[in-house]
Amino acid sequence: MEKEMTKNQITKFQLFFLLIQSQIGVALLSLPHAVQKSAKGDGWISTLIAGVAVQVMLIVYWQLLKRFPTLMYTEITKKVAGRFLGNFLNIFIYLNFILVGGLATILFIKLINLWLLPLTPGWMISALILTACIYLAVSDLKIIARFFVLATTLILLLWFTSVLSWFTPKEFQYVLPMGSSGMKNILLGSNNSLLAMLGFESLLFFFPFIIENKKGVLKTASMANLFITLFYTYFIFITLINFSTGQLTQMREPILNLLRGISYNMIDRIDLIFLSVWMVPMATSIITYLFAASKSLNLKKKNYPKTVIVNGCILFLITLIPKDDDIITMFNQYVSFLSYVVVFLIPTLLLILSFLMKKHEMSESR
Repeated sequence: MEKEMTKNQITKFQLFFLLIQSQIGVALLSLPHAVQKSAKGDGWISTLIAGVAVQVMLIVYWQLLKRFPTLMYTEITKKVAGRFLGNFLNIFIYLNFILVGGLATILFIKLINLWLLPLTPGWMISALILTACIYLAVSDLKIIARFFVLATTLILLLWFTSVLSWFTPKEFQYVLPMGSSGMKNILLGSNNSLLAMLGFESLLFFFPFIIENKKGVLKTASMANLFITLFYTYFIFITLINFSTGQLTQMREPILNLLRGISYNMIDRIDLIFLSVWMVPMATSIITYLFAASKSLNLKKKNYPKTVIVNGCILFLITLIPKDDDIITMFNQYVSFLSYVVVFLIPTLLLILSFLMKKHEMSESR
């Protein structure tokens, strides 16, 4: 394990981009549609609240990881809860990353089928996407990190593309008065935003590989969370001031609909350009889940590439699930529940138990 960490060492600078790319994915494109169902014009407030919730969990992660600085999530479970219970919890952790990765891939394929390649079989798109993701996921973490740093430059291009929408008429009354939806509905909307921001839990796997002084890791993770929160809030806000609640209800991917209405003499379909570029951030989140799922099995370095390939095949089988909206919605509900357990509940319980039982890495090494 020690040799593997030496080979896979990353900097806090790279960690910042790893976390950003892990969180950004396909969910952003449909998030305004999901949030407005409850929060209406206050959807952007829901996203800010979700960002605060993520920050609270990052503090919980930081307190837990400080006690076990060289261990990954699935190793901490066994140190704190014991081998038997720890392995039992690790099954849920593994299933979470596999199922979330499968759901992300399904939504990715459905989006491409709907907007870009309507006549291409879904299994073929799935095979192409997962082949590329497996190719990168089998690499060392530092190579993945370098790719994520480069891929983040595309986010700036996406932001620039969205700026073009500001030249169209805006209706700010759609978001006024602020808070009119009520705190209950705003909190319900923040639940959708929180699920869209999942990926920050990858910190529990990246942390042991950080080469520098780890005192600034919480600050780095917090900056990444701030970036994602503002990025999501920005896109939700510009969507809300362009479309009424009734219109958003009928749009599956409002952000793409917004860009579709913009055209120039040299560029006719800005939405397709946006989506083509967005495919890279969508793929990076799948790569993260492949990496986390494979690492959660705590196998030796030589077995890691084979594990990634097997997990990639499992994701492919998951994508063969019928793309019926009702089935995907039900699948999403089960995955969301499991994610709350793995991302929020288990780390919090591990932190509490480590304090109560006075367990930390130093005591284990004595």
